[in-house]
Amino acid sequence: MRPAALFLTAWGLALFTGCKDPEPVDPAAAIVATAYGETLTVGDLLAEMPTRLSVADSAVWADRLIADWQQRRTVVHLAETALPEPERDVEREVRRYREALYIHAYEDRYLRDNLDTVVKVAELKAFLDEQPDLFRLEEPLFRARWMVFPDDTEFPRDLRDWTKQLASDDPELLSVLSSRCSDAGLPFDLDAERWYSWEELGAVVPLDPRKTARLQNARRVSKITWPADTAAGRPADQRALLLITDRLDAGDVTPVERVADRVSELILHRRRNRTLATMRQQAVDAAWAEAALTKASPDDTP
Repeated sequence: MRPAALFLTAWGLALFTGCKDPEPVDPAAAIVATAYGETLTVGDLLAEMPTRLSVADSAVWADRLIADWQQRRTVVHLAETALPEPERDVEREVRRYREALYIHAYEDRYLRDNLDTVVKVAELKAFLDEQPDLFRLEEPLFRARWMVFPDDTEFPRDLRDWTKQLASDDPELLSVLSSRCSDAGLPFDLDAERWYSWEELGAVVPLDPRKTARLQNARRVSKITWPADTAAGRPADQRALLLITDRLDAGDVTPVERVADRVSELILHRRRNRTLATMRQQAVDAAWAEAALTKASPDDTP
């Protein structure tokens, strides 16, 4: 038993020992405080006591809890005696709150057992087709192939060959280029499947902001050279090749892969509501079938 618990138990024993009744009872039943006919016992304190309290701390904690309990009981008594009768009738609200707790707990359990939480890509796309205005782009997005050369190095002598392969749609040529980039240790992306914002693309490719419009609208491979500028925090020359393969403008529908999590949440929320609505209706139908429900008709009214 924890030291603090031993302290409270000993307290309870002391209280019983001091009583006239010679027969010992459970120490937890010892009364430590009263308020308007209600009692607070050692057992009540033990039930609320935090773990790992020292004996000294447990005494301070017990005094504070007793004071809080007596204050609450006093205010409750004041409210019960001062409020007019209609305002003291809280049973209806208590019942509604209790019912809400039951329903919430049951529905949570029902959803855990019955809600399908798998959302397929086709469902994501269908939702976007249904609700395109919920996910309009606020800025352009780009698909691109790119590669970045080491700082302070010149372009390779066979740059034309690299450029030709980067611009090609031939899977074999792109595979060869991928191997060349890997062998040279270059950062690259040749799949052109990911959608980047211009800021995101600038995090992996050196994009001179003075040339943004030209780079965004280029229809061929851009040869990027961004000279060093120590004042701007660029201590080395940077070089890269960039090919914009696709673009979405502000106002277009956001690609599904960029909003998949948000769309999934909306789909699951709708699915959750439908699952619960179906459960409730089935429960009512079953109750009628079991004759657990009745409803008076106008003809039954005397």
